[in-house]
Amino acid sequence: MADLSKVSSAAAFYISRVDVTIDKKLEQIGTPEALELRGMAAVAQAVLAYQLYQKMFSGPRWEHLERRGAKKQRLMWASTNVKNPAYPDTSYVESLIGPDTISTMPSQAFQAFMDHGVLSRTIDANVSEAQGIYDAIERLGIDWNAVGSQLEHEVLDSFTKSFDNVLQCLQKKAKSSEFISQ
Repeated sequence: MADLSKVSSAAAFYISRVDVTIDKKLEQIGTPEALELRGMAAVAQAVLAYQLYQKMFSGPRWEHLERRGAKKQRLMWASTNVKNPAYPDTSYVESLIGPDTISTMPSQAFQAFMDHGVLSRTIDANVSEAQGIYDAIERLGIDWNAVGSQLEHEVLDSFTKSFDNVLQCLQKKAKSSEFISQ
């Protein structure tokens, strides 16, 4: 039987990318209701994802795994820097604080949070509001699954390009080292 205590993992959610994508769609719709929802999609989706996470890591099945040493997978909020200057600079970081979560952020977001952010458990404080926002966006005709697929492809393409760039740099470095050592 495998030692489950040696397995750790995190599932990444790219927060600001969701708002950038959904906001464009809301602006294309252009109604007052649509425009009012700008900047709310990412946090709403993350809050609802956390609710699903809580359900996944509870109950008899999880308890059995936990007794065998399994650790909860953690949720990692990535890209928590706000892209739209009209939104508060700490909104993503402040809205997604809770147990079993990780928040990665660039230094500007970290400094802003350290300067004027509020540290308190927020991830499950407004679940019904998050559900309302999610549903309102869906009622406007925005397909959450299509947005998710689009963002998944964009992120994977970005990571693939970054990985390929690293490999090219290493290959160049290796070739120049071989040349020098001859």
